[in-house]
Amino acid sequence: MGKFSGKVAIITGASSGIGAATAVALAKEGAKVTICGRDRERLSKTSKLCNEAGSEVLEIVGDLIKIENVELVVNKTTEKFGAIDILINNAGYGMFGSIGDLAVDDFDNIFMANVRAPVFLCKYALPHLKKTKGCVVNVSSVAGLRAKPTVVPYGMTKCALDHFTRGFSAECSPLGIRVNSINPAAVLTKFGDRLGLPKEFVDGYMERLKSTHHFGLMQPESIADAILFLCSSPHITGISLPVDSGSLNA
Repeated sequence: MGKFSGKVAIITGASSGIGAATAVALAKEGAKVTICGRDRERLSKTSKLCNEAGSEVLEIVGDLIKIENVELVVNKTTEKFGAIDILINNAGYGMFGSIGDLAVDDFDNIFMANVRAPVFLCKYALPHLKKTKGCVVNVSSVAGLRAKPTVVPYGMTKCALDHFTRGFSAECSPLGIRVNSINPAAVLTKFGDRLGLPKEFVDGYMERLKSTHHFGLMQPESIADAILFLCSSPHITGISLPVDSGSLNA
């Protein structure tokens, strides 16, 4: 029997990286999982790993920028599993570039993905979380805690997500629902591929980060461990937890 045996978890952005690692970790601990992502092939790989861990899995392919997909995730989950105990808002977009080069559509899209989708997933999941006294973990970033050039709009979305976490936590505490965010620093994922960045740019960027991440660049499993900690800690709510490998003090 795992720590989350019989629990139902939704994990967005589960086709790779932190989302995939979190889905597999929850599956290994006995949870039934709904996994969401934009890439059908990669999502199926996550599903297979969850199945091998003994979990029931619901796959939903779609982009959460489309608001109809947000409500669909909640409805499909409750149709299949009958409940929601855990909501992990991990899906999101990254963005590099200067404000001088910023396009309106890109700005709107990053806010729809990184802020609107988590907010409305929480809204639609709220009646079900009330019944289970469940929990939410929003995957934020250290970019929401410290401003840096070239990632200003991205950092703005994560500031907004952290503020939402605190406000929604205050709203949910009397209902027995816990809401936290986790703020990772650099994690070794395929973010560059998804953003269409040149390999040499990504390699150089990650190499520069090594000097500030004193305990090393992190694997997605390190963040998944911290997410499961927040899901299992009954007295923690309303926090933004940095998992930064020492970079915030660099």
